[in-house]
Amino acid sequence: MNLKTLYHSITKNINLFSKTKSKVLEKFLVDAVYGILGGKSVHLSMMARTLEGRKETTAKYIYKRLNRAIGDYDTTEVKERVQGMQSGMVDENTLIYFDPTEVTKRYGKKFEQMGKIADGSDKHAIKSGYPVNVCIGLRGEEVIPLELNIYSPKEEQFQSENDELIKPIEAIAHRSGFKGKYVLDRGFDRFAIFRFLMGLSLMFIVRLKETRHFYPKGYHLQSFTREETIRKFTEKKVRVFLDIRVKKRLVKKCFSIRACRVELHSWHIDSDLDIWLIQAKASDALTLYLLTNIQEINEESLVSIVQAYLDRWKVEEFIRFVKQEYGMESFLVRDLGRIKNLFNLLFIAIVILTRISELNISFSRTRALLIKYAKRVFKIPQKMKFFLYTLADGLAHVLNIITEKTKRLLFKKPDCF
Repeated sequence: MNLKTLYHSITKNINLFSKTKSKVLEKFLVDAVYGILGGKSVHLSMMARTLEGRKETTAKYIYKRLNRAIGDYDTTEVKERVQGMQSGMVDENTLIYFDPTEVTKRYGKKFEQMGKIADGSDKHAIKSGYPVNVCIGLRGEEVIPLELNIYSPKEEQFQSENDELIKPIEAIAHRSGFKGKYVLDRGFDRFAIFRFLMGLSLMFIVRLKETRHFYPKGYHLQSFTREETIRKFTEKKVRVFLDIRVKKRLVKKCFSIRACRVELHSWHIDSDLDIWLIQAKASDALTLYLLTNIQEINEESLVSIVQAYLDRWKVEEFIRFVKQEYGMESFLVRDLGRIKNLFNLLFIAIVILTRISELNISFSRTRALLIKYAKRVFKIPQKMKFFLYTLADGLAHVLNIITEKTKRLLFKKPDCF
């Protein structure tokens, strides 16, 4: 693997994911994705400066063309096609993590249809901004981006928050052939979500809120809190050491895991699948309560279910990565349609980064070359195995050093004697 081969791989992937019937739109998609990956930014001005070395024109003209095109075209169809290709990588053992987040615009007053959101990074303070749905799949150590979608509660077509949470799950479920296990946080502890997941026979693991009550399986005389249910009706239990992330480090903690079959209060859906309530209590008093419809519950499956939830830090790190490395919150376009187009382009760029980096194999010459060009001072923590920060640096460096002059030197045909 050398720089020339790497550049061919980058170009091939970008052209593949940007392919469309309109040549003008295809050219815009290629330029925009190059700009995002090379400039590590969703600022149109930064994208234009990155493209200046590849074009025979000035950054000012490129900026005007990008600014015009992002308002003239709808990139949703292309993004859905890319999402379909990504969903095809999901298999039965893939863990699918959804994590709603937000972009805040504290001082932005002219952004279209901006609403009020709770900023999770600032003790859920109420600020101006937009909610964002993020989803990744994890297949071993491989990160599979599946969704990056921004919306506004002030849109005309907005119905409810439940609807906005269900739509991306439904799209990915149908495109993946209803494969994978959906690992969801407390924000998805809602009857509407449970009914939808059970209606499509999707396997799920959901962390529960404190207020949820249950009927033990076959016992309808009285409902119990989650703690009372586990204490009185435990059917399976196991003790094990599991990896948990604490202050950006993975440490092992001893967990006591218990499980029992339950029925939800006001459950209105016909399903033959058992619902299991799981309590995972750590040695330091950390306690998790999970609800799952995964069958064949035994000691081994209990451990894998709890570990699957504890690995949610990877989707949280993925969101932090997109915000820090590509400035997801720092966009300056104001129209909601343009903002959605920009997020579609960012999603395509992240997909290309993960595809080029070959995260699904243990050793990759491409990944090794990108890490070399990243020129990071500190080594990657091998236990965490989250390479995307370094790979994004390496890819940006490669795209910036390969200008038109460099390409002529790299791809110059040898003289014939």
